[in-house]
Amino acid sequence: MGASREIVEQQIKDLKDYTDTVAAVHLLKEVVTNGAVVTIGSAKESIDIENNKKDPKIGNVVKAILAKAGKPGESTKWEDKGDGKPHLEAAITIGGAVYTIDLVFEGNDQTVSTTQNYTVNITSKLNSEVSRGKLFFDHDHTATVKLTYDKDGDLRAVTKKGLAVDTKSFVPYAYQNEILSKFHDSLKDHKEQRLAIMGTGSGKSIVMAGIAQAVGRTVMIVPDQTLVNQQSKETSDLIGAGVVNGVKVTPRVFTLDTLKGKVDVLWEALEKDLSDIEEEDVLKIQAYFRKVIAGTEPFDQIVLQAEHPLFKIIANEIKDSMVLIDESHRHTFKPEDAELLKGIKARNSVLALTATPTSELYNLFTGNPLDDLSLGAAIELGTIRPIKDEVAYVNEKSLTDQAVAHYFDDYYLEEGMSGYVDPVELKKQIIEAESGIEDSIAQERAINQALALNRIRCQRNMGFSDDKATREKLAEIYQKIANGDRETIEKYQGEVAKLRQKSECDARLQLVQKFGAVEEVEFRKTVGLPVVNLQQDIATEQQKDIQRAINSYALALVFNEKHTDIAEKDRTHKLEDYLKEWDQHIAKYKTKNDEIPKPFLTKLESCETKNRETLKEALEKLGAPISKLPTAQKEAITKLILDRAETMVAKVKASQPVSEVIAGAPQPNLVTLKATENYSGAIDMSTPQSTIDEQLAQIEVGLRTHIVADQVIATGVSIRDILNVQIINTNSPVIESDINVINGILSGPQAAGRCVRNKDTEARVQQYIDQRYEGKGLILTVDAIIDPKNSAERTREVMKNREEQAQKEAAVVRLLKSELKGFDAFTLFQQCLPLHDKIEGLVKKLDVLDNLLRDKEKSVITYRLTRDRTEEQYESQKESLEQDITTLAKELEIIPGRKDKAPETRLPSEYSRNASLYLMWVKITLKQATLNAATEEVRSTLEQIDKEIEKLEDVIKEIKVTYKEGSLELEKLRVQEERMIQQIEEANKRFTSV
Repeated sequence: MGASREIVEQQIKDLKDYTDTVAAVHLLKEVVTNGAVVTIGSAKESIDIENNKKDPKIGNVVKAILAKAGKPGESTKWEDKGDGKPHLEAAITIGGAVYTIDLVFEGNDQTVSTTQNYTVNITSKLNSEVSRGKLFFDHDHTATVKLTYDKDGDLRAVTKKGLAVDTKSFVPYAYQNEILSKFHDSLKDHKEQRLAIMGTGSGKSIVMAGIAQAVGRTVMIVPDQTLVNQQSKETSDLIGAGVVNGVKVTPRVFTLDTLKGKVDVLWEALEKDLSDIEEEDVLKIQAYFRKVIAGTEPFDQIVLQAEHPLFKIIANEIKDSMVLIDESHRHTFKPEDAELLKGIKARNSVLALTATPTSELYNLFTGNPLDDLSLGAAIELGTIRPIKDEVAYVNEKSLTDQAVAHYFDDYYLEEGMSGYVDPVELKKQIIEAESGIEDSIAQERAINQALALNRIRCQRNMGFSDDKATREKLAEIYQKIANGDRETIEKYQGEVAKLRQKSECDARLQLVQKFGAVEEVEFRKTVGLPVVNLQQDIATEQQKDIQRAINSYALALVFNEKHTDIAEKDRTHKLEDYLKEWDQHIAKYKTKNDEIPKPFLTKLESCETKNRETLKEALEKLGAPISKLPTAQKEAITKLILDRAETMVAKVKASQPVSEVIAGAPQPNLVTLKATENYSGAIDMSTPQSTIDEQLAQIEVGLRTHIVADQVIATGVSIRDILNVQIINTNSPVIESDINVINGILSGPQAAGRCVRNKDTEARVQQYIDQRYEGKGLILTVDAIIDPKNSAERTREVMKNREEQAQKEAAVVRLLKSELKGFDAFTLFQQCLPLHDKIEGLVKKLDVLDNLLRDKEKSVITYRLTRDRTEEQYESQKESLEQDITTLAKELEIIPGRKDKAPETRLPSEYSRNASLYLMWVKITLKQATLNAATEEVRSTLEQIDKEIEKLEDVIKEIKVTYKEGSLELEKLRVQEERMIQQIEEANKRFTSV
């Protein structure tokens, strides 16, 4: 089963060579950047010296170590081990890992005499568990890697295929390289088809591209055209950035659309789904694709769209390859897709990647997953924001109340988190600034300042729930509080005060303990109940958010930087230092330009040509979110940004500090900006896409604080400034048939990840679950989602429980049908005693049927809304592309005879040499290709939706018939029961009258 062993053996060799090389570079980088114990002489001193440089290089550390070791043959630290080559032995200790190093000098390079060649043998000796991303090699694993070191201090590791890797190379991160290493080990153990779970932001596409860089041509399978484009770009970028034997090579990527230009078929005459394709044409397509797979056609990588109609035609031709499947759970929703996947597994080495595995996927890839890089594992690595999780099971009536009260509770950054302010350091600064200040006063002030700076309050929030009434109620409560509704505020303010008191007490205690031991019980008595003004808190935080947006955009326009990076500096209290650095350079501008570093000087000089018009053009080019705002808000926020940017440009031209512009900026007027009236809102699958786009734009720039939604924005939405997520799991009488509900194991975890977009500070995810779910294992909790070790196992358990429950509910329909057939066989006497029990049982079954019916009808509505949304988005994209194509085509009409031809028709050779005309034609061709791909993707999507709707409608008909029959039978039983009761009463009367 799988690829031929000869192919697999080569894959094993290539993966080992690649992963060892990449791991060696990461190991050496870790030595330089994060420190380690190196046993050669005073290597640590050399590392520290290099670390203090602006651009530290591993090569310079190696150079210093080699200098202290002496030249080969002249120093006792180099030894000849019988192979005629000098060896230098060392050991590197990082955390719980010890790596023994055997550095072998291979002589100077024959081509470049100033380049030295080495072979390094690295053996891992572990003495404790090592965290992910730090385990560069498994225990007792020995890697042999070729190193080159040149006169400029650059060190490169080189694979056997000639790929040069250094610390700045575009290669998988250390933690991603671990997954490649595990796959190598799996192949070696004859386990050639594996599933790996990789959560949000963990880099599935980079892992796939890394394997492609390691083994050469791979077959990558992704669900839709969007991911074809994304994966093709990621792969081209990573492989294209590599230097192989001194040459950069851009990979040639095959996609299914390539077939249309390679195989002689009348493509235009065929139906979109290829249902009318002739067998002869099928054979042609398969024959050509076999050449692609065999490598006789000039393609370096293959990226296939699983939802493309051609995929089913060529899938069986994929053999003896390395197959990488992204979003693999989407290939198991339909039985025919799962069958194709089974066939591919049987003929190839396969690595399937997903963030949200399904039971079908677990059945296809049995055993434990190759890896579980969950949301929690990614948090542990520091690649995304840490999450403070809050989970509670509460009464149905208290779900929204609990969500509101706890949203307004504060939480505080703790030591070790990005953005955390240390009171000890603050105290030092206070004492330095105010000589003679009493120690106790400085300490108290430092604690209060740190408390305020570490506090996170009233952050932008995305709420999620499957229940429309819950969504609307939650959004309404938040909006009422923002509007100052006294009754609503009084309902929550007292509870919020108690919550904040406890949170402040815990945080203050930690800060005080930084200065020494404290008697905790007595200390807690000193923290009083805070005064809470919810409406003012909302206004204060919303003004901060809007001010941050204005400042970050304005500074980005002035200094040609990313507004998101500047906003991050503001969130983590680094904006002041950033502005101070700019002020220092601006003060020298025009008088001491030679003292200003070139990158800064270039940006300052660019301000000379900037004015309000050019700043406006630059802002418009940035597009969303500003461009997506409602017109009045877009105009108002644009004016504020341009006013501030224009003022700062004038300051730069006059060599005056820009920090005073930021520090002296007036607070935004929330009423003028319509921020208060748009504080909160609810959206769902039925909301027009234009409205959703507006609300997402508002929340991104701070003009809205809450969006409460269903699954519509659980995926595909990524906003850095979302620091709070609320998930409300209302009770569903049956397991929902729509797998994408928030209560399920797909959208639930995706929703929880809406706040991890960055790694600048801590986010919070609050989950409130109907207490009827407690102990049943039917809802995946946030603590399970972010479990760095057992997330996959816990998710699988919930998935299994939900599927078993759904099967029991589905069985009710069959059971009830069977019972209805048997009712007529009972005599009245046989039914006498158990009659009431039968009625009660029938009522319960009919209740389940009723809930199943409602759920299926809800799913049909959801699918129809999805269909409408897909068509709406497509029509908008189509209109925009066609307009662009028409505009460009008109410009090309200056070419004689062009007017009546299709826009994408090739230019005559004498005109194709004109760069301007040729560029216009290229733009038309690309836009037409984008339109064609979008049309095909939408058609395929709509077909799938229609099939699902048809299946659901058949189930609904069946349930309705069964429900009707059951209701009639229930009515008969109740009549019988009433008659029997009357008979019993008559008999009782006769008995008592005797």
